[in-house]
Amino acid sequence: MKKFILYSNFLLGFLVLFASVSIIFTKTPAVGQTDPVRIPADQEWYYADGTPADLSDIQYTSNHASVSRKINAEQLQSANLCFIASNINLSILLDDRVIYNYDPEHHPLYGTANGNGIFIVDIPYFTGEATLTIQLEDTCNGTMWAGISDLYFQGGADYLLSSVRTNFVTITLSHFMLCIGFLLIFSSLFLYRNSEQQLELLSLGNLAETLSLWIVSGIYLTGLLAENPGQIRMINYLALITLTIPWITLIACLTDQIESRIVFTVIGLSYFNLILHFVGLISNRLDYHDLLPLTHLIFLITVFASIYLFIHKKKGYRSGQKNMFFVHLAYFILMASGIADFVFYYIIDTPGANRLASFSRFSRFGYLFFVIILASNEIHEFILMAHKNREMNIMRHLAHEDPLTGVENRLSFNEYENKLQKKETEKCIYIEFDINNLKKTNDYYGHPMGDALIKAGANAIKESFGQYGRVFRTGGDEFAAIILLDDKKTQPTDLYRNCEDQLAKCIAAYNAAHKPAIPLSIAYGMAECDFSKDDLLSKEILADKKMYEHKKKLKQEIQSR
Repeated sequence: MKKFILYSNFLLGFLVLFASVSIIFTKTPAVGQTDPVRIPADQEWYYADGTPADLSDIQYTSNHASVSRKINAEQLQSANLCFIASNINLSILLDDRVIYNYDPEHHPLYGTANGNGIFIVDIPYFTGEATLTIQLEDTCNGTMWAGISDLYFQGGADYLLSSVRTNFVTITLSHFMLCIGFLLIFSSLFLYRNSEQQLELLSLGNLAETLSLWIVSGIYLTGLLAENPGQIRMINYLALITLTIPWITLIACLTDQIESRIVFTVIGLSYFNLILHFVGLISNRLDYHDLLPLTHLIFLITVFASIYLFIHKKKGYRSGQKNMFFVHLAYFILMASGIADFVFYYIIDTPGANRLASFSRFSRFGYLFFVIILASNEIHEFILMAHKNREMNIMRHLAHEDPLTGVENRLSFNEYENKLQKKETEKCIYIEFDINNLKKTNDYYGHPMGDALIKAGANAIKESFGQYGRVFRTGGDEFAAIILLDDKKTQPTDLYRNCEDQLAKCIAAYNAAHKPAIPLSIAYGMAECDFSKDDLLSKEILADKKMYEHKKKLKQEIQSR
């Protein structure tokens, strides 16, 4: 039955996942729906002098260019002009009328370029033919690719939906890593108390969070969420710059070399790179792209430093890391994907629109695999630790509990007594108990009857005094209760009398219900202790003395009957 339920839930989860993905990738036109307009618009553009213009390779004069083309109202069917713009300011004119202008204010930390963003421009109503003109300004002064790509005459909603489908895997990947990072950071703050485990889990969580920002900020679609695409560009570069810090820290934790000079060197270089970027940006002397080779160099240094730490690790990995084969495999895939991105970025890819995102083409998946493997390892280790802690808690509980009565035992009493003796302001009531006639019961009716009498006495004490404080079995037939008074609103005498009445009722109820051969009888004595001036041990002696006086009184009452 359990296997059936397990397999049923696996099947249901698979069907839900399949249905969710099919929503994104399957497109079935509704009944009566006309084919949506999707006309490629990257051709038939001309410069002002009539020469053909290639939008993937705009020829700028003093960082400015203007391209035009004819459009037909009947063909467009009220479609929007949709495109991706990279590192440009622009104005769009229909005939001689400006219909769209993009020239955002730029914060120094955004850098000199505008970044990448999706644009959906409404084309006003017109009839017949009209001239559509795009005036462009290169904001990066030729240091990066600046232009327009993926240009279509299409409905804005359809264009965005197609962008979502195109980037579905990347978006899902980034959100997945964001969730993993949050869970790991949360776990490091609240679940682990060992500093090394905390640092390892925190580093892995920060790595996942930083990777998520790096990946998602490289998607053109993300620009829609920001007021200025420059913000997304800034996040993308800052994530790339700081990625090496949690990376090298994590490797150092895995290899138990957190105090290695290599680790401090890599972290120092990363912070130097970050400070250099801020100084260059604020002074308007440097852009992120200008320092990109330095960022990539620190990346390579981090790669080789990580390899060095793996090779020159100590005798063993940090305790708890069981599946290091998979960690090695994940790291190898990560390194291979990162090297592939370097090769494509600097050697294979030619400058152009597609080159902008090529640096995370492979490594984003390598990083995902790496994070998943290590996160799985950490979860496995946490489950083992939780299991061990549970066993330790059970053992500790058994060590502090009297097995016959279920109340706390002498060890627990001694620990609590030592703790109370260190207090200086609180007050308490200490009560000493002794079960009468236990020896007589054992001698005449056997130890099982004696045990039953002890259990009945313990239950009576728990139900009366135990609801206000802690009850301990300190000997064979001896018990103690300690009630702290600072959080009690009632007076100590009234509280004690109330407990005393409850105890008498519990004893009477037991004797009436079970009619033991020797009735349950408990002698007790109380003493108040003010920790600011009293000694708890002396009060225990006083309570013990009063208990024996009460025991003597009870014997006299029995003899007089």
